[in-house]
Amino acid sequence: MKKRRESYKHLFINIAGIAVFALLAFFVFNSIQENNNFQPAEQSSFIDDTVSLQGISYKLEDYTPYKGSYIGDNSSVIAILDELPGAKYRKTIELQTKKQPYGLTVNYGRNDKEQMTTGEYEEYWTDKRSMLLYNASVLFMVIDNLDTIDFHLEPENDKLMHFQFTRAEIEGLYGRDMSFYVGDSKSWKQEVLSVIKSDSAINEFYRNR
Repeated sequence: MKKRRESYKHLFINIAGIAVFALLAFFVFNSIQENNNFQPAEQSSFIDDTVSLQGISYKLEDYTPYKGSYIGDNSSVIAILDELPGAKYRKTIELQTKKQPYGLTVNYGRNDKEQMTTGEYEEYWTDKRSMLLYNASVLFMVIDNLDTIDFHLEPENDKLMHFQFTRAEIEGLYGRDMSFYVGDSKSWKQEVLSVIKSDSAINEFYRNR
């Protein structure tokens, strides 16, 4: 009788052990399945809104703090120009704020303080058409009441080169109000940088002016 009880006891222990093992196996299996079926939350894809001009990278976010600037705010205008291509060659600026159309004139020239040779200055402006179109695009984007921009470049032979852009012309090029692009990396890359980075688009823009 005693042996029979011992046998039942061992049988019960074995069954309990098997039940515990099966339960643990069940939980482990479910845990593995959940991990395999887990889909991480979709992350916003990175949009590279950078453009490289003369070896320097310029990003849309660099100009976001200046959104809503006005042409009469001299310090803001200078701060924006400091973030744009050609900043190290900027000599003077002129603001036309007395009556509309409100304008900005930027004069670029060789920097005697840095003892830049004429050849280096000319080489820097090799891609001046793209660089100045980029500058104009940014300025119209962040300066709300800016109507016209005049860029003057002092070349090697001291004959002034003049590039003028109007807000109507630039907004016609991209098909939008320029303020739309502030903070919109996707549109900036697809609609603005696609022109700036394309030789054919640049040629067409200047040819049709």
